[in-house]
Amino acid sequence: MNVLISAYACNPAHGGEDSNGFNWAWQTAQRGHQVWCLTNPDGRAGIEPFMAEHGHELAPEQLRFLFVAVPAWVQFLHRWQFGVYLHYMVWQYLAWRQARRLSQQIEFDYVHHATYGSLQMGSWMWRLGKPLIFGPVGGGQRAPTAFRTFIPDWFKTETLRNAIGWLLMTFDPNVRQTLRHAALVLAANSETAALARRLGAHRVELFLDSGLPESFFPEALPAREPGPVLRLLWLARLYPRKALLLVLDALSQVDPRVRFHLTVIGDGPLGPQVPGWIAQYGLTERVTWRGAVPWLEARAAFLSHDVLLFGSLRDSFASQFLEAMGTGLPIITLDHQGAHDFIPAAAAIKVAVTTPQATTRGLARAVEHVYDHPAERPSMSQAGYEFARTQTWAARTYRLMKLASHLVPPRPAYRPEPPAPTSLRSAATAEVA
Repeated sequence: MNVLISAYACNPAHGGEDSNGFNWAWQTAQRGHQVWCLTNPDGRAGIEPFMAEHGHELAPEQLRFLFVAVPAWVQFLHRWQFGVYLHYMVWQYLAWRQARRLSQQIEFDYVHHATYGSLQMGSWMWRLGKPLIFGPVGGGQRAPTAFRTFIPDWFKTETLRNAIGWLLMTFDPNVRQTLRHAALVLAANSETAALARRLGAHRVELFLDSGLPESFFPEALPAREPGPVLRLLWLARLYPRKALLLVLDALSQVDPRVRFHLTVIGDGPLGPQVPGWIAQYGLTERVTWRGAVPWLEARAAFLSHDVLLFGSLRDSFASQFLEAMGTGLPIITLDHQGAHDFIPAAAAIKVAVTTPQATTRGLARAVEHVYDHPAERPSMSQAGYEFARTQTWAARTYRLMKLASHLVPPRPAYRPEPPAPTSLRSAATAEVA
């Protein structure tokens, strides 16, 4: 098939949306399809070296990256938050114009809007009149208001986000048009799936927004021998919605008899406040903040700890969960959003999100439980690992291809005209002569 992919974020050297965008393009080509990928020039520094090293794995011209640049003044404004939205909107429009020119020359079987995975920002690609796969997208999930004390800068990070989302969905017709014209919407959690249906989507499928390469998995499921201290891991960028404060509050309520140590890995806007928070909750001897570390060290941390303790208050899913399961690391988390939809019950203890008091108490009891019942951890490890194996990029792309095959109308088969009778052929030849 001929496939057009819109991947604003696309860079194999990065994680998150950049990795998602690149992997959708690369894996679709790996399955033998002809792929044209429209993307932002910011990813060129990672794409070109990767293709120079690995491009021989594909047929010539099987995967083409087309870099769509915005005007200089839009690029300049990108340094401010409002400019981020503007940059993406302008880029989408320019990418659509490029796609329209391409579609006059190439018969695309379907179009895949891969990144950004935001329902509220929609996609211009529905205007091409081709079957559109939109997603995986999130955006329907919200941080629960009752937990606002655990999210610093609530007004800036949550109130304004919710207001902008409402404005876009209410006044930007492109959002509803995207959903109404999309042949398939892939939703990263139940909240987003429900919102997409309310806004007019005809076919919605739950589809995880994270994937892992085969190279990520250890050769065998790691065996973690229980030790005298429960080794807990928290790993993320230090953004308000990741709610490190919630975890620290919960750990301050763990029974003093439980010997645990939490390693916090990650840096970000809230980094300067972390040492004060640890002291505030009386956890100075029990929590170590390592800041940002290289990727190989982060992966090693998944292998050297006993449990991932992570309670983000707003996330489509959180790639940390899949990475933890890919290394057989049991999980303690909140039972909402993508974690509720995708993490197998046998792989985690998921605590209900009710009131701050009940939820932090529930997290504390979960820590006590895994400390007191080490024999349960191997089965949690196995369940998570088995699920993660179903979410390799190859497996995810295979599933998407199966979905796409039902959306793409079959091309009419070529049937050569039967040869004319000899006498008629002779007559026609004579007439031309």
